[in-house]
Amino acid sequence: MTRLYVVRHGQTDWNLAGRLQGSSDIELNDTGRAQARAAAASLWPELSGTPVIVSSTLGRAIETARIIARGGECELHQDARLGERRYGPWEGLLAHERAEQYPDADAAWRAGFEPDFDGYESHATVAARTTAAAHEWTSRVSGDVVFVAHGSSGRMLLLSLLGLPLTGRTLGHFENAAWSRLVPSPAGGWSLERHNVGAPAVAVSW
Repeated sequence: MTRLYVVRHGQTDWNLAGRLQGSSDIELNDTGRAQARAAAASLWPELSGTPVIVSSTLGRAIETARIIARGGECELHQDARLGERRYGPWEGLLAHERAEQYPDADAAWRAGFEPDFDGYESHATVAARTTAAAHEWTSRVSGDVVFVAHGSSGRMLLLSLLGLPLTGRTLGHFENAAWSRLVPSPAGGWSLERHNVGAPAVAVSW
């Protein structure tokens, strides 16, 4: 049985500061690397056989995946479809800067809905590309598949595979280096077996 694990990358300095990263290629900080090692320690006892690990092509996800891969024998791949959502002019801004410069869009986004400005990648677009990646990799692999993605792309993937609304905060925040496990549902589709495993007690801004 193929099981799908979705892992968010470890912390970066932009995460720590509260800057929105999106498609900006920001590397892990030392805390993020420690979080990735902790994720590896919690993941490997759960994995069966020889898992396939697939990361986003952004550096913070690649490094997280490489750290996780050191926990055991596995195949390591990259897939750009797992990359983080593009936020356009919001990337690099702090929360108060987004609120000041884009008050209406920021209010909508905080409520879980879509902001409206050029350069922003919609929920539906992110869900479509991540879901396509999931269908392709899980159809090719007979054992466990581990996706190393991002806060928004990972959450959109989970919501889409579970058939849940993409707007709102149905699953809440996906924490740095936390992971979720999906298993095939007897009725078809996927079932969420575990979620946000390893999440810290205090949320980190994405």
